[in-house]
Amino acid sequence: MRCETDTPRKERYRIEEKILFGKYRIITVLGTGSSSTVYLARHLKLEVYRAIKCIPKSTAPCSNAADKSSVSFSGSLLAEANLLKTLNHPGIPLIYDIDEDNDFVYMVEEFIQGDSLEDFILHQKNISQELMIEYGIQLCGILDYLHHLSPYPILYQDLKPEHIILCGNQIKLVDFGIASFITGSGKIIQTYGTDGFAAPEACLGRAVGTASDIYSLGKVLLFMADALDTPCSPELFHVIQKACAASETKRYQTAADLKNALLEAGKSLSAQRNATDTACQSTSHLITKIAVLGSRPGAGATHFAVSLVSTLNRRKKRSVYLSMDHSDSVAAMTEGSLFWKEREGIFRYKDFAGLPSYGDGIENPLPEDAIWVRDYGTCTEEFLQQEDNELVFLVMSGSLWDIPAALTLAKTLASQKKLIFVCNYDNKIAAKKYARQLKNRVYCFPFDRNPFHAGGRKERLILQIIQREEVHLHFRHWWKRDKNTSDRRHYGLLPRLRRDSLSHRTGKFMRL
Repeated sequence: MRCETDTPRKERYRIEEKILFGKYRIITVLGTGSSSTVYLARHLKLEVYRAIKCIPKSTAPCSNAADKSSVSFSGSLLAEANLLKTLNHPGIPLIYDIDEDNDFVYMVEEFIQGDSLEDFILHQKNISQELMIEYGIQLCGILDYLHHLSPYPILYQDLKPEHIILCGNQIKLVDFGIASFITGSGKIIQTYGTDGFAAPEACLGRAVGTASDIYSLGKVLLFMADALDTPCSPELFHVIQKACAASETKRYQTAADLKNALLEAGKSLSAQRNATDTACQSTSHLITKIAVLGSRPGAGATHFAVSLVSTLNRRKKRSVYLSMDHSDSVAAMTEGSLFWKEREGIFRYKDFAGLPSYGDGIENPLPEDAIWVRDYGTCTEEFLQQEDNELVFLVMSGSLWDIPAALTLAKTLASQKKLIFVCNYDNKIAAKKYARQLKNRVYCFPFDRNPFHAGGRKERLILQIIQREEVHLHFRHWWKRDKNTSDRRHYGLLPRLRRDSLSHRTGKFMRL
């Protein structure tokens, strides 16, 4: 039986005007959940920021029993909050204060600044296996601490990328609103979970234990494996597979066991690093034809293409820019400028190299080993006629009103083998909307005034994209030669998670 859990709008407005406890001024809303609202507040004297979770007492569980009153609910909630206040771990936000009034229970917590693991991967990021193992080890440490608390261990029960915050190299686990306490009799007070990450026994309404949190951590590792820059190693894949086992008895029974397995996988990966690096470097010759398209005029396709060529040349990967939209951009760039140098028909400026549109009567002066970066602008028809492009960049405008047209074009190009989505102007809000609609990774290109200058952030992003796609292209051809399907799965072709499911996008809880 369910209750209405959203905070009434009039109550939220009333809270935002308050100075809580005489020392915290509410600034803005950080987020809302099914049973609480989190506000950003500032301490009036210390001048530091805090996160204040406001839990309405009206969210008491609905029941036909008369003794289930909101008073008993708030008392139980305060007991749990006071127990959480005693937690002391670098991966768990500190709780500074707890209070209540007639309508709410307030928890004053450490304000955590960082991106969630979900946003980190969904927007533009890909990670190495070493970083994935490091994150997994930190999460094991947090769970091991919770599972061995005295007198009552805690089951987190809702481990998912949305609740994992990346603060530099430190992981923070937030939102303990539905954590459960194991009593002396071994019974769980409440059972929750999130679709796609909850253990099978939780979904079936059976008793849960520490192995249930291990299952959720395995699903988080699987989520990260989908964003690896290289295929998952066999050792790491077996660790994930065991952690996600449907049967509780076949999983790691403690977080310490999973941590040790990840450490062993890391040692094995470190021993193979030199061979792996050599294999990755040998793929640089595979990609020689790159196309750049813009979702509309002014979306920044030419700007991105010039930046791409400048960055590749700076990194000693010979690249040449070609204008395919009949605008002859290179001629426009070089006209009236004394800084350009022409050599063998190719014009150069700093790290940029471009080929003017000479027409059909002139022999193509492009070197055979050069990477061709073709700028099609908005000429989609010309692009579709050229079938030898190995990578395709679709540069989409960061303006919110351009999103529908960009999505329409993206769906038109869905048949392309290697289509990479780029949101321009460093617009993370638009990038997130694109990613959710396209159900694909969207790279957020930084705001850049000078395309000929290979800045640090721009250079890292471009190399990140190219290296990721080169490696995947290399292994895609390699798998074609390998007809053993069991070996394919063994070497880490992991199934993609349903990150586009409604329950995952909204963080909807399953109450069992």
